[in-house]
Amino acid sequence: MEINNVTWMACSDIWEIGHCLMLIKRLIAFSSKPFRQQSTLFRKKFSTEFTDNDAQYERIVHESGVCLRLPTGSAFRGGSTADRVSVGASQLEGQNVFVIHPKVRWGANSAPSNTTPELMLEEAVALIRTLPGFNVATSVLVGTDYNTKKKLIWGGGRLEALMQHKLKHSVTAIMVNVDMLTPIQQTELTAYFGVPVYDRYNIVLLIFKLYAKTREAHLQIALAEIPYIRHRLKFLDHDSDATPDALHVDQAVTSLSHGKADKYEILRLREHSLRKKLKAVMEAKQDELESRGEKGAHATTVVAVIGYTNAGKTTLVKKLTGAKHIFGEDRLFATLDTTVHSALLPSGCRVVFADTIGFISSLPVTLFASFQATLKHVVNADLLIHIQDLSHPNVNAQRDNVIETLHELGVRKDLIENMLTVGNKIDKLDGGEVCLDDVIEKHGDKDQLQLISCENGFGLDGLIEQIDQKVQSMTGARLRRLKLRPDSPALAYLYRHGFISPHSPPTPSDCEKFLIVDVLMNDDQFAKFRTHMPRKLKAKRVDS
Repeated sequence: MEINNVTWMACSDIWEIGHCLMLIKRLIAFSSKPFRQQSTLFRKKFSTEFTDNDAQYERIVHESGVCLRLPTGSAFRGGSTADRVSVGASQLEGQNVFVIHPKVRWGANSAPSNTTPELMLEEAVALIRTLPGFNVATSVLVGTDYNTKKKLIWGGGRLEALMQHKLKHSVTAIMVNVDMLTPIQQTELTAYFGVPVYDRYNIVLLIFKLYAKTREAHLQIALAEIPYIRHRLKFLDHDSDATPDALHVDQAVTSLSHGKADKYEILRLREHSLRKKLKAVMEAKQDELESRGEKGAHATTVVAVIGYTNAGKTTLVKKLTGAKHIFGEDRLFATLDTTVHSALLPSGCRVVFADTIGFISSLPVTLFASFQATLKHVVNADLLIHIQDLSHPNVNAQRDNVIETLHELGVRKDLIENMLTVGNKIDKLDGGEVCLDDVIEKHGDKDQLQLISCENGFGLDGLIEQIDQKVQSMTGARLRRLKLRPDSPALAYLYRHGFISPHSPPTPSDCEKFLIVDVLMNDDQFAKFRTHMPRKLKAKRVDS
């Protein structure tokens, strides 16, 4: 067997995954009636009496004998973080990780043509290094035939070689670089190697928990992992040899095992509670977004900046809006909470830029779908800006993954087709000395790819102009030049409705008897403007 791409780092602390919150403050003792009768009664009450009123909801929950509130400090591995402010790095115990990428050599499950197994392994290593205290002791490519569906993935010879490699490097945990291991695979691999075994889902979820800052993000993470927990619980019910700790749900099982309540009913109630809380957060977020934008004729355009994780989304939004309170970081998933920032384009068009969560390959789309509050800005945006890291060797695969994920999330086809594509970090290409025509030829059509560098500002003016043109085209707005008397009621109307841009205030005419005003209006807005004026107005279109 060939094992290559070995990297070495120092051994770290003992294993134990950081604890994150979930479930049950208490399980009130039930009466002599069987629990399932009470559960049925609860469902009837819940379906007929439930309202959006929290007091009503809590009363029904109390009567059913199930409490969904969590005690301070309750936790389980793979558990919810929805009821705490954040998960500190100090709570995440270190691991010395052995990263293994199964290289499928033949068939439909082999590496896509737009990437290589080496680059896929490199990304897995980067994911591990995103977690504080997690060191990559060694990383390898190991061949396998056709797929990764076998219980232990590899045959006896390769497994023995991996075991020897593990012992040589004092490994305390293993990451198998697949999207999600089956429960039986995780159980068998853990038993064979004698250390915790993680997949991409486990690691990404840990990163989300560690770096999430807002209640919105914590609610979405908690909601995302409930199906994972439920699936593992069902496996444990039917496999007497499986252990909760091998599946990273040991604390969940402990929390759910208190009292006589049915664990699946508790999870169902928990999921409903989370969805209710998340709905309230989403409504508040929508209200906030609407409050930032103009209403009516001069409505604000929402522009969502999307891309693969660590492509430069936050830094671009900061450059475009001048927002001083956001900071981009050079790590995976630096942004988990969507933020919105208002801006005024040179034409006078108002826009709101939404900085969104980064995408990543080889994850169940349901994980990102659970981030519905965060992704709401993407799905409901008026314009998408897809930013790519052109300095990354796997940029083509990253680009394809973003497009594929947008389709899987149900983003409108016209929104994807009208998307602006931006190539970032060109300052990092070949030491900054590059031929732009060569870059465009390699990465896309000249008319579709805007090259920029958020680091040195190259190309940002051209990008702003391109955004401005897109917004004007979408809204049907164009610049019109008006010649008005200083005492004209038209002037007051334009100021009152925000049509006069601070970037283009009225200027005196040559005769100094009139004011020349450039306004941005579509045909409907201009027609409405004219109906409010007592005299005929002449307007001249201004080429922008």
